[in-house]
Amino acid sequence: MLQILIIAAVALAPGDVVLSELMYNADGATLGDDDDMEWIELCNLSGETHNLQGMMLSDGNNQLFLDGYLLAPGDYVVVPANADLFAEAYGRTVPVVGWDGEWTKMSNGGDEVILYDADGAVIDSVAYSDQWGRMEGDADSPADGDGASLEKVDLTGGASEQNWQPSVDYASPWTHEDGEPICWGTPGAPNSVSDR
Repeated sequence: MLQILIIAAVALAPGDVVLSELMYNADGATLGDDDDMEWIELCNLSGETHNLQGMMLSDGNNQLFLDGYLLAPGDYVVVPANADLFAEAYGRTVPVVGWDGEWTKMSNGGDEVILYDADGAVIDSVAYSDQWGRMEGDADSPADGDGASLEKVDLTGGASEQNWQPSVDYASPWTHEDGEPICWGTPGAPNSVSDR
């Protein structure tokens, strides 16, 4: 007997799939050209598997549309500016989703990233600043070109500055001039600063 597996389309609600991590200003000294090494991570917080087909990411100017990808509950996926260069840096085990359109080119000084469902409704957004995560006495945030990504602390929380912090993992094989390891973020994995 022939069995057919049908995955019903489940409508997305705000907060089901969220922006969970941004690499908006990669450390060019180790990762390469900033525009090529930008990436955005999404996380499925709902109890349903969602097909990302047709969802859109935008900074209000450029738009990119996600390819088909089944994102299971609790899973993460990365939208890289350049999939080949991303794989060279992070390996091929990090889950990525392809896209069509024009990369959002996240501004290093601050920008807005907006996630839309396939029908054009806003699902999540964040308007970040390059000052987010800057420690008192420091000129720059570690996420502003120093290698760290910008991670969401409480994935169910809002888009305020307090809920986004620089990643503190140390997966990079390189170190800074002072010997401190360079942080590359946590693409495709739980956030290093997450409280979940």
